Amino acid sequence: MKLRKHIIGIAALALLAACGNKQSAASFELTGKLVGGGEGINIYLDRLTVDGTVHLDSVVMGKDGQFTFHTKGITKGFYNLRITNSDYATLILDSNEHVTIQGNSQFLGNTYTVTGSEDSKLFCDMNNVMKMNTAKEDSLKKRFEALVNAGSKDTARMDSLNNAFQKPYDAIVESQHAYVTKFVTEHPTSFACLAAIQQLSPDDFLADYIKIDDALSHTYPNSPYVKMFHDNVAQLKKVAIGAVTPDFSLPDPDGKDVNVADFRGKYLLIDFWASWCGPCRASLPGIVKVYDKYKDKNFTILSVSLDKDKDHWLAAIKHFGLVWTNVSDLQYWDSKVVKLYGFEGIPFSVLVSPDGHIIAKGLEPEQLDAKLDSLVNNKMPATASAATGATYRCPTCTYSSDKPGDCPNDKITLVKVGDYYCPDCYMSSAEPGKCKMCGVEMKKMEPATASK
Repeated sequence: MKLRKHIIGIAALALLAACGNKQSAASFELTGKLVGGGEGINIYLDRLTVDGTVHLDSVVMGKDGQFTFHTKGITKGFYNLRITNSDYATLILDSNEHVTIQGNSQFLGNTYTVTGSEDSKLFCDMNNVMKMNTAKEDSLKKRFEALVNAGSKDTARMDSLNNAFQKPYDAIVESQHAYVTKFVTEHPTSFACLAAIQQLSPDDFLADYIKIDDALSHTYPNSPYVKMFHDNVAQLKKVAIGAVTPDFSLPDPDGKDVNVADFRGKYLLIDFWASWCGPCRASLPGIVKVYDKYKDKNFTILSVSLDKDKDHWLAAIKHFGLVWTNVSDLQYWDSKVVKLYGFEGIPFSVLVSPDGHIIAKGLEPEQLDAKLDSLVNNKMPATASAATGATYRCPTCTYSSDKPGDCPNDKITLVKVGDYYCPDCYMSSAEPGKCKMCGVEMKKMEPATASK
């Protein structure tokens, strides 16, 4: 059972932080009162930047834990108010705000409340919900681990435990997803959305990322925070499910350039790996089995290595029996494919359709096997035929449904009949026009027609 943590902290925000805009003439003030003691100790105000945390100002807490900042140079952005490095309140401040914060000096991060800054309040409220969900996940994980350790670890018992705990775990995740999507829908121009949206997988919620990007770019066109987020979304669009596979050429072991477009007409797994990567080596035997099973069914593999030593690369190819096409520029993490495909860890893989569109990412060998089984063997669910009167239809096959969701055949999001969809990337919209991802004119999803 996969149990994930969702607390928003410095690491997530640092990806978004940058130098601010020109300061307005208005004065900034941050006042506060913290219970729990602290008279005479320093309290610090830091700015979060892409290079780390930058100290801006400090004051000494007075009687009854009161303090006031009149810090110069405050611009719209993310800040930490802290007493220690491990206990802080994250704020979203602007140059013309008069902000008041209250809390407990012993547990500032878990007790603070804020007024006078709408974005800070939204962030605080949202972060409290994330913490509650994390506490639920941690409790569930502890109960799961206790039961695992209390008995035998035979397959039947472990499967039973996984099945029993998966439903409540999924309920927590779905609840969080619902909260975040509602949050960004209701507050699309708040900087708090820059943190909230990162709790959603861009592969599953790209439309929400685009929604926030559009709203913030319109409201804060010159903000470095927003510009950075816009660049990130632009990269996400390039490798989104349904997007055309980014093109690249790399040399094979003999120095011959191989282009990803050379494999059009087949299902292609682009597998990013390296001989020095332990998890990659552990996954390779499973990938070899999948290749052997489907190599004669219009499927092949292009392995792209992030190695920097050619001898080590070639030795691993031979050791694992990677008989398909292998390429590498031997540039380690400086390889052009890292930025092009936007991944931060390996192994990472992309499954490509015969017409060059991305249909899945990051599949484990067993998931890849199941996916290829449904694709190359043309396994269609019993409800896959187009039904007249169905509310939602798949833009790539005949599958239709009365409920929203993903097509079980290609995992592409179903399009509501009457809405519009892009024929290249399959993004949908209630309004006609050009696709915001690739600029192609969108088509209207027509009702299914009965076959003769």
